[in-house]
Amino acid sequence: MGRLKQDLRDGLVTPPGDVEVMDELVATAHRLLDAELAYDEAKHRLANAELESRHAATQRAVVYFAAAPVLVPLVAAALVLFEVLSPLWLFALVPLFAAGLWIGFGPVRRVGDVIRERTRAAWAGSVTAVLLVMALVPWAGSVVCTILTALGVAATGAVLWRESRIP
Repeated sequence: MGRLKQDLRDGLVTPPGDVEVMDELVATAHRLLDAELAYDEAKHRLANAELESRHAATQRAVVYFAAAPVLVPLVAAALVLFEVLSPLWLFALVPLFAAGLWIGFGPVRRVGDVIRERTRAAWAGSVTAVLLVMALVPWAGSVVCTILTALGVAATGAVLWRESRIP
């Protein structure tokens, strides 16, 4: 493209006196335009291929990340069912379970912002599941972990809600 632009500039430095020279300049301008269009199309195809690659990697990764937010609430809900835990835990377990299902099995659109938000939600859900396990184990920091679990459930839900609002 650079050579075509230079040929076009060189030809326009002095007004062409011959029709053939002018036709040659017009042909050079057309070749330059075609080259620029081909470059833009190739750049667009490359961007689509990169986005598709990120999309496929994200879809695979979120299924693995969704295991913790799905399985930990299921086990904890079984503990609630057998009256080992208080039923108040269901206020954290049900939304985390639903978020885990959405993270793992919800459709991921091929938009860069959606892919980024789904990855953030997967990380938030996994960290929240770890905090939930730490909150259920009786130790001195379980109260802090319970509070952080509630915040994590809210954050995971907020990230998924924000993802659903991306056009």
